[in-house]
Amino acid sequence: MMGRWQPLRGLWRINQRMEQWRAMRAIKEALRVAYPFILVMTLVDVIGQSFLASSGFFYQIYHIGNWLPGIDLWQQFFQALSLVVNGVVAVIVAFTTGHYLARTYRGDALAVGVMSALAFLSLNVNYDMLGMPNSESEGMSLFVENNLGPQGIFLAIVVGLAVGWLGSHLMASLTNWQQRHPRFGQMSWASRVAWPTIFVLIITVALGYGFSWFTDGGMNDLVYQALSAVVVNPGHRGFIILGITTLSNILWWLGFIGPVSLAGNSSVTSLQNLAYAVQHGSGWGAPNAVTLHTLGDAYANFGGAGMTLALLIAIGLVSKQASYRRVAGQTFLPNLVNLNEPTLLGLPVLYNPILLIPFLVAPAVNIVLAWFAITWKLVPPIVYPVPRTTPGPLIAFLGTGGDWRALLLSLVCLTISVLIYIPFVRLLNHEGGEDHAA
Repeated sequence: MMGRWQPLRGLWRINQRMEQWRAMRAIKEALRVAYPFILVMTLVDVIGQSFLASSGFFYQIYHIGNWLPGIDLWQQFFQALSLVVNGVVAVIVAFTTGHYLARTYRGDALAVGVMSALAFLSLNVNYDMLGMPNSESEGMSLFVENNLGPQGIFLAIVVGLAVGWLGSHLMASLTNWQQRHPRFGQMSWASRVAWPTIFVLIITVALGYGFSWFTDGGMNDLVYQALSAVVVNPGHRGFIILGITTLSNILWWLGFIGPVSLAGNSSVTSLQNLAYAVQHGSGWGAPNAVTLHTLGDAYANFGGAGMTLALLIAIGLVSKQASYRRVAGQTFLPNLVNLNEPTLLGLPVLYNPILLIPFLVAPAVNIVLAWFAITWKLVPPIVYPVPRTTPGPLIAFLGTGGDWRALLLSLVCLTISVLIYIPFVRLLNHEGGEDHAA
């Protein structure tokens, strides 16, 4: 295999070198531990968002609200289940990253893990609420809750690595100082944990409070605001749309889950297209044929960011790794309705240099294909709103009002994406018998 795919040999060496990094091993361990929890959360979301929410695809197809008794109670039940797990995923990642890194330094892993989780939480305190009168702060959350779920994974990894290193070295320094100065008496385990914890929390509270002057959403929100400002009006130029999608996918790969929502059903351009289609009975000639929504959401987002539905199909076709095939089977249904967080953590796709290339290339190729097909009037642009949980290959078909050419283009895009992923999935077969996935 390696002889037949000479261009991939260098990529394989990079992957092997990265696997030896202490920090990368800690990240992979954190993602492995978080995977089953986020899988449960996403399976709950599949039911809650697709079957029970009034905007869900299957809810609308099967008119579930008309025949399921107590639909409101079911919605609240599954929403509560989702909130329980969604509110701690990033905290789990921060704890596990710090815990594993401390183990590699032979430090007190459990204490450093808790220290990392506390540091992460202190960065996501809702500092704007502090000092408010009770009448004004009533009902406000104590934390920036969005950052405690999958959206906060990148920050959790950074905090876990930083505190894992700092906490381990501070505790080791206290132990060494005690050994060099026995006249000061025996320092208890509680003291060796408490002093580094105080030092770390002073730093993170100061950082969190400082960032609260610039944004209400914490450190993560600064990145999301910056990228959202870029996509507010990407215009109708395909190259800009291609660049925005690629940048968004890079951030997903780094753990910024959901930096940009490509679903543009409510955007001004989409509403203009819808008004045109209602007036003329067709999407042909719509005023905004080339947009982030008509290209990216319709043809480059099957399964979620990176065309991960194609990745799972490629794994089913050529992967010899039992762990990859197991994760692909467990996450196929969520990917079908464009919820791919378990796939990103379970394989993992995050921080995997081999999968980064097809993760970026497959959506880019699809955008180019759709761009030319719409520009040359081979297919009409999508003009009708579709539920967010619509299976990826059906988005363009339903969004064009059932145009068979849009469905054909979707299947072509999916097939090409599978072919793009296959060489890289085959390359991962060389990881041998070790269980690399979750």
